[in-house]
Amino acid sequence: MVKIIISGHGDLSLGIVDAFEMIFGHDNEVKAIPFEKGEGLPQVQAKFTREIEQLSDEEEILFLVDVYGGTPYNAAAQVVYGKEFADILTGVNLPMVLEAAINKKQCSLAELVSHLKQVAREGIKCFTEEMNRVQIIDDEEDLL
Repeated sequence: MVKIIISGHGDLSLGIVDAFEMIFGHDNEVKAIPFEKGEGLPQVQAKFTREIEQLSDEEEILFLVDVYGGTPYNAAAQVVYGKEFADILTGVNLPMVLEAAINKKQCSLAELVSHLKQVAREGIKCFTEEMNRVQIIDDEEDLL
């Protein structure tokens, strides 16, 4: 099983987990660890280290952070470096967290990362493009 840690600047991670729980319900394996004002890299790194130390031998951990190169990412990178049971994805958003929670028990860490990268790409939609696509399909059906 993969444990999910969500982190980002300010209360971003708390908000994402709150929204996640409105949809999915509480999940002990999905946790928010915010990067709060006044904290630096050492404080965030210490929070992440505590989470890794609590893992059982069967668990893997995935950090979903907001920005590549930001403090949550840099802290996670220092904590996971060289550990095969841990990884980091940037660009965290609610659909990504939902997909992670749904698939974390049946996927390995590597499978979950691959799946989430694909879901993230497919999750970006533009209203105008979607409406044009629907119109094209409707027009094609009218020709049949």
